[in-house]
Amino acid sequence: MKDLRAVFFDFDGTLVDSERFYFEAWKPILKQHFAVDLDFETWIQYFAGHTLARNILTMKELWGVDVKEEFMWKSTRENYANQDMLTIPLMPHARELIDFLMERDIQMGLVTSNFRPTVERMLEHYGLLQHFSWFVTREDVVNPKPNPTCYQKALLLSGFDTSEVVAVEDTATGSRAAYDAGLTCIAVTKQKAERDRLDFVDHLLFDLKEVNDLLR
Repeated sequence: MKDLRAVFFDFDGTLVDSERFYFEAWKPILKQHFAVDLDFETWIQYFAGHTLARNILTMKELWGVDVKEEFMWKSTRENYANQDMLTIPLMPHARELIDFLMERDIQMGLVTSNFRPTVERMLEHYGLLQHFSWFVTREDVVNPKPNPTCYQKALLLSGFDTSEVVAVEDTATGSRAAYDAGLTCIAVTKQKAERDRLDFVDHLLFDLKEVNDLLR
């Protein structure tokens, strides 16, 4: 992609292998308080890539669970803290891709539904924080993904045109936000439930090595 000036990355499930971490935090809460036996496939199909508020609505739709956001916020944060988020690994080939983009002087931004303190802490832990020029996090938008506002805001911060930027995502939720903002969207996932929903993206790949090869 000869005109490429920047790459906007999603965070969870795209740069860091965090979906099983979140699943393991949610599973005992649903089992103990609501008698719901959550499995990983259901997590990926209905919960991955969504905000807490959206996931609470999904719980009601799937299982008739009616719970306040405050309770789930407190319960999930306690479990996240007990598990230690700094144990979450980078996705395979993430560091190599970032190194390649740096070598080519292609700038990087992060567009995520996660919160900025969490993202900054984890990127600092990986030694990658300084490589990202722009951040759009959950605090920065009223309407999160799949609303395109987050990517529109990232474009304004970067000063680049949509033709000069690609987005890398792992879910249909995030990919829809990027696509509707007018960006070339690369979706990277091995999960069949997600791949079945990603027929609208420009490129559907299996891992970040394939992204590296595509951008060369």
